[in-house]
Amino acid sequence: MLHLESSAELSFGKKVVSAEIEEGSTFGGLLEELENHFSPTLAKEIYDSANNSLQAMVLAIINGTLVHNFDGLDTVLNHGDTVIFVPAIVGG
Repeated sequence: MLHLESSAELSFGKKVVSAEIEEGSTFGGLLEELENHFSPTLAKEIYDSANNSLQAMVLAIINGTLVHNFDGLDTVLNHGDTVIFVPAIVGG
């Protein structure tokens, strides 16, 4: 079981959802699942499937650590992991 959390700006219809993942699934695979099983609009806000990357203005955090500090899209997810998507805020 994987817990997905998002901010109010990025919503799965509720603030926290759970998803079943297969052992050895990657973060990139999770993004593809989001695109296939949740709102396609939401998936496009998070994931650029044409370039196989996160959108530039979205941060992904796995168990409290930014995904780019792991293996990016190749990061292996485990049962019980928490993935949080947060829109990056810029300006001053």
